[in-house]
Amino acid sequence: MSMAVSEGSLGGTQATPRGHGRHALAGKSPLPVSLVAFGASIGVLLVAAAYAAGRLGYSTPEWANRSYWLGQVLIVAPTASRLLGRRAPTTGEITILIGILTVSEYLVTVCYSPAAFTFADELEHWRSTVNVLQTGKLTSVNYMLPISPHYPGLEEVTSALVSITGLPIFTCGLIISGVAHLLFVYVLYIIFREVSNSYRIGGVAVLCYACNPHFASFDSMFLYQTLALPFLGLTLLAAWHLGSRQALGERVGWLSLAVLMAVATVVTHHVTSYVLVATLAVVSLVGLLTGNRTTAAWTAFLALLSAVAAIGWLVFAAPDTWTYLKPYADQTVQSFQLLFGGQGASAPSTSSGPLSDRLLAAAAVLTVSALLPVGWWRVWREYRRQPWPVTMAIMSASWYVIVAIRFAVADGSELAGRAATFSFVPTAYILALAVGYLAAAAVRRQARAVAVAVLLVVLIFMFDGLANGWPPYWERLPGSHQVAGAERSVGPEEIAAARWTLEALGPGNRFAADGGNSPVLGAYGDQDPILDVGFLYLSPTYSLSDLEQVQAQEIRYILVDQRLSQSLPASGQYFPIDPNAGRYRHPIPLPDLTKFNNVPGVARIYDDGNIVIYDLSGGGNAP
Repeated sequence: MSMAVSEGSLGGTQATPRGHGRHALAGKSPLPVSLVAFGASIGVLLVAAAYAAGRLGYSTPEWANRSYWLGQVLIVAPTASRLLGRRAPTTGEITILIGILTVSEYLVTVCYSPAAFTFADELEHWRSTVNVLQTGKLTSVNYMLPISPHYPGLEEVTSALVSITGLPIFTCGLIISGVAHLLFVYVLYIIFREVSNSYRIGGVAVLCYACNPHFASFDSMFLYQTLALPFLGLTLLAAWHLGSRQALGERVGWLSLAVLMAVATVVTHHVTSYVLVATLAVVSLVGLLTGNRTTAAWTAFLALLSAVAAIGWLVFAAPDTWTYLKPYADQTVQSFQLLFGGQGASAPSTSSGPLSDRLLAAAAVLTVSALLPVGWWRVWREYRRQPWPVTMAIMSASWYVIVAIRFAVADGSELAGRAATFSFVPTAYILALAVGYLAAAAVRRQARAVAVAVLLVVLIFMFDGLANGWPPYWERLPGSHQVAGAERSVGPEEIAAARWTLEALGPGNRFAADGGNSPVLGAYGDQDPILDVGFLYLSPTYSLSDLEQVQAQEIRYILVDQRLSQSLPASGQYFPIDPNAGRYRHPIPLPDLTKFNNVPGVARIYDDGNIVIYDLSGGGNAP
């Protein structure tokens, strides 16, 4: 049914009377929103200064690290304290505070690489967009991400904006990603607000969702999931309204929006569309169990519609989706087998991180794990007849599974991080109910220590997301070239070599390259990098067995970055698929990298001092 949304309450669903709880967390007047915005702007400036220091190559970046964290404190802490303060913000203030937090963190992401895309996934979609603009077709081949042309929503919107405005792809990509991210956050706020019947609980739930380790990275990058997320949110919002008592004309409007957004989700991102189907199905089932037949009927209809659209798209437009997703599905199954089979990790983790980050992660996990049952108790006491809160409670249980995988399975942090974007939606709502209950109890009992503790808990959770999210600790600040890293392996030298391959060799050549150069080759060079190529780099000779593997994989060229002999890989692995990940104790010996200079039938066709490219077939120029 339709509910009037209360504005002031943290502890319950009833509106706070005027004049109640007018004191701030510390007993003084609350921070003005204008001062919060000013602090956030200074925070962004401090983070940008830290990034600039890293790019300038300062040998002792301690002050830059402090500047980064001070900037994050100025962005996060004032917003959190205002939302959790004893005096309730107005609805307008909550809306502004959400915008301040979201936009500030997005600007931090932009400042990390303000001139071009450097993250591998963004480079993949940049390549797809270039192909669309050059060929006029949505289905042009993308060697790095072959599935991308089959889900062309992001590339279609970006290429259209480029064509209309004449702006570069990078600029248009930032605009689209930023707008999509902000729209998704505000849609989440509306959903949380409507489901909880409280503006303030909605705001706190968004604050908790911002603790997601991907909030300031993957959720706002130039990726097809970034654009699909607001489509997912709008579909769920429309489904909620269809289950409430509304006039026929309003239901027609919401139904039209739901259908349009569901289809847009399907054609933009595969996994997001599957999450949409699963969520609607769970809401429908819970609607039946709670006796809300209207919600059950509408969500069942939308789940069926979304499932038909997803299956139809999979069969007729994107039949290679399963082939693309199968390795990830296998990894997920293996993680669950290791987790529940009691066998432990199969390999050492490559990204355990410094002790401070691990302690922060442990503290966040313990506090959230303890708070979720408090939120469930509130759902049972106040919302057990309402399908949407009950659904949130059920789906938030996935938090414990994801945490177990994150800590108990080798490199489980990647799988946990990928799932965080979706699992944090119900988790954030349940956390907001728990935090609201504790904060309201502190206000009733005038327990300032409890109120401060609640704020500290939320801040710990948020800084865990920043410390253990992306960029990882080993490239938190931009800087000089980093061997087999991620963004810090993308620079002018790598880009120049990749562009030379496109001009001199043409597109689509099968290349061997390390993990740092591989994304650049695929994007700027439009080449076809092979993932499992460590055998070519890790021995002092080019053996007959190596030649047979080269022929089997149809590898024509190999890019050798001689800097691989100068340091260990920051990420723990030199190559995209690396059986020795996490086991390297010394850099690759230089003779292992230069051996191709003396192999008959192999021609050195490019050499800039660090990066050397060989034609393994000789190309008619072999000595």
